[in-house]
Amino acid sequence: MPALVDAVVVGGCLLSFADTVQAQDRQDIQDCLLYAELAANDKYPGLVSNKMWFDYYQGRLLKAGFTLTAIIPTEPIRVSTVHQLLDISYSTIGRVGSKRMAQLVTQTYRALKLDAFAWDFFQGNIARGGAGILKCAPCERLGSGETVVCLYGLRYRTHVSGQAFFWDEFYKEVVIMPDGGVFAFNRDVFERYRERVHEKIDAYSSKIFVRKLTL
Repeated sequence: MPALVDAVVVGGCLLSFADTVQAQDRQDIQDCLLYAELAANDKYPGLVSNKMWFDYYQGRLLKAGFTLTAIIPTEPIRVSTVHQLLDISYSTIGRVGSKRMAQLVTQTYRALKLDAFAWDFFQGNIARGGAGILKCAPCERLGSGETVVCLYGLRYRTHVSGQAFFWDEFYKEVVIMPDGGVFAFNRDVFERYRERVHEKIDAYSSKIFVRKLTL
């Protein structure tokens, strides 16, 4: 029977934790990803599918004391089914991050029944054409005691490949651009940033609230 998965959606990122990650580290990592999302949205409003947005998002993690230890290659990949997309995601995370991280993502998708959700999402939203970014971030604590986060982003755009017919497989081609990297989180280092990150979250949240009121 598969292990229970501890997962949470932070902004637009599916964050999952191995059971070895301590509770305080989980909360701090969630706060950092929320800060990164709010900061990137504020810097590049309406450009969530843009590489500049994702680069800025990652840069905020570095500003919060994370250390980049590995980079995910950004070679474009063409897929025609959601299953191909998920297989590529799992293998990339396993290669750049670790097998345990890839297992975390797999278990999370299965536990939350996101394979079916992803199929519907691609059939419904992307099938009409468009662009965007999907993010997931499995986290684990290594034997060395270091806690690492594999931030995996998929920027995508769709292209109609002729007449659309209904069949078992996805009838459009999706060009995806993997991006991201493995970030090491150090609690002792983050102690110097925690208060500032919380202040930034409050400030960005207040700006969003004000903007909504003025619409």
